[in-house]
Amino acid sequence: MEIQKPTVVYRYKNGLYVNLTNSCPTACSFCVKRTWKMDYRGSNLNLEGAEPSPAEVIALAKEQWAALPFEELVFCGYGEPTMRLEAMLTCARLIKNGRADPLPRALKIRLNTNGLANAVWGRNVVPEMKGLIDSVHVSLNTADPAQWLELMRPMEPWAATGFEKVKEFIRESSMLLPEAFATAVEAEGIDLEKFKALAGQLGAEPRLRPRLEAEKAP
Repeated sequence: MEIQKPTVVYRYKNGLYVNLTNSCPTACSFCVKRTWKMDYRGSNLNLEGAEPSPAEVIALAKEQWAALPFEELVFCGYGEPTMRLEAMLTCARLIKNGRADPLPRALKIRLNTNGLANAVWGRNVVPEMKGLIDSVHVSLNTADPAQWLELMRPMEPWAATGFEKVKEFIRESSMLLPEAFATAVEAEGIDLEKFKALAGQLGAEPRLRPRLEAEKAP
């Protein structure tokens, strides 16, 4: 049987999604990458350690654009995009500087993230995204720090301060980036009103999203 090549970019709804890395500082309880065996609706997102370069990502995005233009470029795969922060920002910079023709400078660039970038990199990285990332969706999921640990299952270096670091990331994003959303996966036992209230306190728009298993394919 022919082994499917790893997928670096894939379509979902009106966006082109970039599978930049499989590395992640969390092992979220709701993540489907293991149960779905690294497959996402027919795309093999297992990079097998061969992470794409910014040049490769842009070349593939150009090919996809030529076939059918998309509304936004989204950094989101079976890994945390900010684990490859500089590669992600380089991709965005090439587009915003007009060096990725025919991709337009005005193309919306979105980051889907668990919000732990500041903890991982040991600094506030949000200012580095200003002018490059137009929208950030942060998987917050709860207003309860103990429940956050249960849901997100962060690796040990980031477990103790992770929840506060995620809140910091959301707060900074809401001040510096055009759009900031705090997201929660619909699940039993989550106080959605408290979640929405916390999102508002951090300056972000709350957004609920269905579990992937329950979501209909586009």
